[in-house]
Amino acid sequence: MTDHPPSDAKKQVDVAIAIVFDPPRRQVLICQRKSDTVLAGYWELPGGKCDPGETPDVCAVREVREEVGIAVRAIRGLEVIEHEYAYAHVRLFPFVCEHLDGRVQMIAVADAKWVPPADVLTYRFPEANAALMQRVAQGWSSLIEQT
Repeated sequence: MTDHPPSDAKKQVDVAIAIVFDPPRRQVLICQRKSDTVLAGYWELPGGKCDPGETPDVCAVREVREEVGIAVRAIRGLEVIEHEYAYAHVRLFPFVCEHLDGRVQMIAVADAKWVPPADVLTYRFPEANAALMQRVAQGWSSLIEQT
């Protein structure tokens, strides 16, 4: 008997996503993945893998700070998104976040920009984010008010 999973078993990856809004400007932050990463060149919402024992909301706030150097506050969690990639089973934990302080810096991203929510649909995002981006495009109020 072995304790190892079958060789065809995919690893599970838990990822927190921050949907960062700047409500006064009515814009959302999007970031472009670096060329040396999985899904290089795609646009994404800031976020990353949860550390062991770290809650997804805390992870989302930490990842924004590490990737683009701004302070945010997690306002509301949305439903978990599960997606199968060839390399892993990914569980995405999206959080609507509010920009509190700081100017965006390209710390761990190739590019980052504030865009009107509807404009996110004109950028190339990973397949797992398709339904979420449709919701983001509706804006801050729709994400906060939806149950």
